[in-house]
Amino acid sequence: MDMNKTLLWIIIAAVAIFILLLVTDVIDFDSEGDVTLPDVDVEATAEGGSLPEVQVDTADIDVDPGAVDVDLDVDGDLPSVDMDPADDDGDVN
Repeated sequence: MDMNKTLLWIIIAAVAIFILLLVTDVIDFDSEGDVTLPDVDVEATAEGGSLPEVQVDTADIDVDPGAVDVDLDVDGDLPSVDMDPADDDGDVN
């Protein structure tokens, strides 16, 4: 029973992280076209149908380690993180 609870918490955490990344523009989805279902007859043959093209842009994150003193001296430079949000150009490549 504990394994099921652990798996549930992992799934909840993964969904929460995905939503956080989506809301903070770390991930950007652009799609082009409509989803159409195929025409299916009773004889179980299918024709047509299409899925949209989807482009996913992710953020460009640069980490500058800086100069950190081993003694954690206050005068040392601390690491910095620079993030450029995902491009929302609206184009699907």
